[in-house]
Amino acid sequence: MKQLNHHIEFVFGGTFDPIHSGHLAIIHALTKQAPDYPIRLIPCSIPALKKQPATSFEQRLEMLQLATQNLPNIIIDERENNREGASYMVDTLKSLSQEFPGKKLILAMGADSVVELTQWFEWQKLTQLCHLLVLNRPGISASSVELSVSEAAFSLSTSFLSLTQNSSGYAYLLEMPEKTESSTQIRRSFRQYRDNNLELDSLLPQSVIKYINSHHLYQ
Repeated sequence: MKQLNHHIEFVFGGTFDPIHSGHLAIIHALTKQAPDYPIRLIPCSIPALKKQPATSFEQRLEMLQLATQNLPNIIIDERENNREGASYMVDTLKSLSQEFPGKKLILAMGADSVVELTQWFEWQKLTQLCHLLVLNRPGISASSVELSVSEAAFSLSTSFLSLTQNSSGYAYLLEMPEKTESSTQIRRSFRQYRDNNLELDSLLPQSVIKYINSHHLYQ
């Protein structure tokens, strides 16, 4: 039985409204990069920079559980729903650091989020709390990622090992096959495709499609 490395873990947050194949591709990329690292999925309760989710936290949580139930190393963390007010990642990372002192946290995020990093609440504290693992996104160049990482005071490394050998403050760009799916696109097109599972299967896990249909979401 594979032993997990409990001294380092990936943190992957999002509204997951709904979780889709693009999210799952990131999870698979993280697993491939470091098979023995836990992946902590943190559904956002109240987004600070985005529109409010179209579904409840409980519904998004259930879809997340359905989509990942057969995946290894997954931890689904509900802590952002236990805090009042907007969900700030810096507060989440602080609470994780307090709960697991000495653990190295690697915040996984798309390049489209990295270019907005200096708009985050108390972004200046992030280098003391985590590393960044940045995944490429369509339309975001590597040079834009490098600039954004530098502006946020992270040290860009060409080696993933830098994230494992230092406590925090490093960033690594992980290239993966580009996925164009977005939750916004799926919500907008769901009514058009909801009776055509061949179209939906490329965007969403079958278990999530069934859940959305049975609860009449995004319609």
